[in-house]
Amino acid sequence: MRFASARRSTRACSIDGPGAREGITILAKNTSLRYRDVKLNIIDTPGHADFGGEVERGLTMVDGVLLLVDASEGPLPQTRFVLRKALEAHLPVILVINKVDRPDARVHEVIDEVYELFLDLDADEQQIDFPIVYCNAKAGRASLQYNPSHAIEEEDLAPLLDLLLERIPAPNL
Repeated sequence: MRFASARRSTRACSIDGPGAREGITILAKNTSLRYRDVKLNIIDTPGHADFGGEVERGLTMVDGVLLLVDASEGPLPQTRFVLRKALEAHLPVILVINKVDRPDARVHEVIDEVYELFLDLDADEQQIDFPIVYCNAKAGRASLQYNPSHAIEEEDLAPLLDLLLERIPAPNL
């Protein structure tokens, strides 16, 4: 979950600290942004089971999950761990397929792999009915449609942020 805004760094949650050189998250980090008069708080949790305490702690503080999956690599073992914890907590999931612009992107296959992962984790029908956002986070662009022969036409991350507001419930205070 490394989205801040279309005009700021796309890695707002993981700029420094342990693991920065490797591009991994070891400790949960947070950021927030205002979008359409709503303050969005975003937590970037570690994806690996070795840091399970951080993942579980982070998931107790959120109302939904942006499941970020690389369009070339597909779901990794750590994706399974985080998704299992999110499903156990009955959190709504938005699938974010990132790096759809890469020549080695295999978007449709990756989506099938994610569906298989949901089934392997015994997700119910409601959990499997997740929305999908296609991103080129480096360029700060997101779309609800994917066409492999065209770049993302949207100019910013508005489709992702709008979907987040639509699908992730506001916190109960």
